[in-house]
Amino acid sequence: MTVRFGELRGLTSLPINRVRDQFRYEEVLTVLPVRDAGSGHETLFVATRPTLALLTPVRLPPRHWMTRWAPWDSVTIADPGDPSGQDDELYRLGLLVGSRAFHAQLRGEAGRKALRDFVVAMRMSQPRGAARR
Repeated sequence: MTVRFGELRGLTSLPINRVRDQFRYEEVLTVLPVRDAGSGHETLFVATRPTLALLTPVRLPPRHWMTRWAPWDSVTIADPGDPSGQDDELYRLGLLVGSRAFHAQLRGEAGRKALRDFVVAMRMSQPRGAARR
């Protein structure tokens, strides 16, 4: 897949090298920076073959994060939210993980490709017959 940890510089406040080390033994398909629709908190989705990892920065201690794991059958595509101020260069994707909503907004061709690659990774990782929206 496309987006790798090194391509996240400037898109996340997480320490990229330490995050990459956490996943050194995982088959990472792609990564996607998102925001929690309810709180607005930054989160990084790390798509692995068996599950989706959700990494959210925590304030204390600094430069640390909380990792949650979600089964792929709990991940669905959702409404990307209010597209106020239409921008042809801004690509959006809404995702639900269980009952929590997340929004991704990335610019340009690289952003479009990153969103597409995440959807491809999600669909190929979900069990056959998993509900899709």
